[in-house]
Amino acid sequence: MAYTPQHVANFFLKKAEQDEIPMTQLKLIKLVYIAYGWVLAVLGEKVFNEEIEAWQHGPVIPSVYHEFKDFGNKPIDRKAMELDLDNWEVKTPEIPAGDKSTIKLLETVWTVYKKLGGWTLREMTHAKDTPWSKVYHQGVRGIVISDDDIKEHYRMKIREYVDAARTKV
Repeated sequence: MAYTPQHVANFFLKKAEQDEIPMTQLKLIKLVYIAYGWVLAVLGEKVFNEEIEAWQHGPVIPSVYHEFKDFGNKPIDRKAMELDLDNWEVKTPEIPAGDKSTIKLLETVWTVYKKLGGWTLREMTHAKDTPWSKVYHQGVRGIVISDDDIKEHYRMKIREYVDAARTKV
């Protein structure tokens, strides 16, 4: 996969717009992180190559944070942009419709988490025994959360969701 975090962020921003659900910076960062975990756990691949860091409020993708930090807790009203250095055009990165497996996983993440607020998602990613909790140190930014920890955590979470769904049937 040759995507950036902005591709994934724009997927969720588009879904939020379609479903008329406000998207804050905190919620977006957590959804992009969770999607990274789901893709890693299910497909065994990174959906993007940027490292995920442990910050005070949980896992953070620095480029997504910096892209949308000016929104604070207000709803985001634009998409992420990238500069194409080959022709100096500003583009809105999107995951191609032909990448059905990635889109299906991102749609599943959206369905599972879309009704949760940013603070609730923060608490989920901030909980005891999460990849974030294993590496975070008060006041220190830039500590990378390992892909192995993220992958294993989301494999376990997905199993929990599947088991819960089976017991409801």
